[in-house]
Amino acid sequence: MAELTLSKRALNIADSPTLKINALARALKKEGKPLIHLGGGEPVFPAPQASVAALVEKARSRQIKYTPSSGTPELKQAVAQYTLVNYGRKVGAEHIIVSAGAKQALFNFLLAAVQENDEVIFPAPYWVSYPEMVKLAGGVPVAVQPQKGSLQVTLDELAAAITPRTKAILLNSPNNPSGLVSDAPFIKAVVQLAEQKNIFLVMDDIYHKLVFDGKTCPNPYDYSTCGQNLVIINGVSKLYALTGLRIGWAVSENTSLISAMGRLQAQSTSCNSDLAEAAATAALLGEQSCIKELCSLLQRNRDVLMEELAQIPHLKIQQPQGTFYSFADFSYYNPDSQALAQYLLEKALVAVVPGAAFGLDGHLRISFCASQDSIVEGVRRIKRALENLTLKEDEIL
Repeated sequence: MAELTLSKRALNIADSPTLKINALARALKKEGKPLIHLGGGEPVFPAPQASVAALVEKARSRQIKYTPSSGTPELKQAVAQYTLVNYGRKVGAEHIIVSAGAKQALFNFLLAAVQENDEVIFPAPYWVSYPEMVKLAGGVPVAVQPQKGSLQVTLDELAAAITPRTKAILLNSPNNPSGLVSDAPFIKAVVQLAEQKNIFLVMDDIYHKLVFDGKTCPNPYDYSTCGQNLVIINGVSKLYALTGLRIGWAVSENTSLISAMGRLQAQSTSCNSDLAEAAATAALLGEQSCIKELCSLLQRNRDVLMEELAQIPHLKIQQPQGTFYSFADFSYYNPDSQALAQYLLEKALVAVVPGAAFGLDGHLRISFCASQDSIVEGVRRIKRALENLTLKEDEIL
């Protein structure tokens, strides 16, 4: 029997490096290895009590059914309220689609907006899934590289990447993996640039309230004149530590876009989990102090991580302003981040994510959403492993 072939689409898509690291970390822990996982994107923080109560109440009702494809009216109303409070923009149900995570919301946008060979541009470092998702939608990912030594592109660098085939700009701030926040002048200029060029601007705002030192994220709606090309992606995974619910959403005043995204979703996943939507609604409408508590915890963790990383010589790092990630330049030790991450996993039993996956080799993404004890011990293990690496190189010389 001849070998059955797979599609070019399937063969050309890479594994998710972060999910691969998570799977490897779980396997090593299962073997009883004392692994420390500093590569994850999941806060060690309890779910909001309101969400837990809503889950229990829904389960006890024994009425767990299909939901409207683009989200329940209750959850859409909660998202509209969230948008009004946090963005100052009044939107209706027709401007909202709820999806199985912010990732599906973004993928729905790409499928709805991107034609074959359309370009989608985004700054490096970028979230690992952006290039692969654009390719799955038939588009061409265009990563804009910052100047050497910087982790943020300039407006001129972004503008220079726009061509007649550009369909959208995709921005993530605070940024995964760097933790840096784009300032107001930059966001204002990008909003105006997208409107001038008549292209979509997608704001991946999944971390937009996880910012430190009293900072806030600029609001793109403050600079938008019509809103037709602006898409805001968000969800409950990060802010509410509800990664397991898989509930995210997209908001846009472009009702044709939202409608198209809804049709695509209806023909793929049909609808979201009834239980998850009830819990997400409760999170959005419930007590919001949990976000401030999580922010405070993460800021303390960040400070601990920075203190520990400062003990490693030849390391270059910009202090994260948000998220729960740092993106340190380890190129002194090995410019091949994949090889270095593998070395640290084998020799130090510490899991980190190679920077090549985010478009900037030589860096490692180190998460600070683990416990402080794990952060301290993990970085000290990294330091010892790097000392041994340097020692061996000196011996060879």
